[in-house]
Amino acid sequence: MKKLFWIFITLACFASPALAEISTLTDTDAVASDHSLKAFVGFEANNILLVEDGSLYFSIHGGVVLNPNFRLGLYAATVANDVNTKENGKNIAVDYNSLGVLAELKPVSFGNFSISIPVTAGAGFSSIQTQGTENSKAKDGFFVADAALHFNYQITPALEFGIGGGYRFFLGISEDGFENGDFNTPFGAIFINWGEN
Repeated sequence: MKKLFWIFITLACFASPALAEISTLTDTDAVASDHSLKAFVGFEANNILLVEDGSLYFSIHGGVVLNPNFRLGLYAATVANDVNTKENGKNIAVDYNSLGVLAELKPVSFGNFSISIPVTAGAGFSSIQTQGTENSKAKDGFFVADAALHFNYQITPALEFGIGGGYRFFLGISEDGFENGDFNTPFGAIFINWGEN
């Protein structure tokens, strides 16, 4: 009888960790399956300086939420109004368009409020039009990247609104008398994001 008791105790000791491991794996799988990839799309407006003139910059972005604190996607952006300036004695209008990738980390959340750090990187073309010519011509390709700090408020489970600001850097602008410093700019942002809940 004592022998059976000790065999039972020994089996129970070995079986408990195994059952606990099976239970842990099952719980983890359930948690993992609860968070599937979710899509998001958004619109952002910036107030920028372009060739030392105030301008409006719009972008649309979208992608996937990899986890509640990180999302990854693509963006397309354009300057909404041509900047009119004088270069080498000629009146010209300048704007630009770009495409690229977006990554956003949300390290701080409290209730419906959160703070996030979006970073973008992309490429595009500047359009420069001399006054009196019929169409603008994309003359200068560039690379662009920016980083920002956003303050977000979750209006509904699917809708987020926020404000923020950051700095945008350019590389490769060197034609028509312009350089990177003419396009580099701090910016203020206002945005809205919609995502699956």
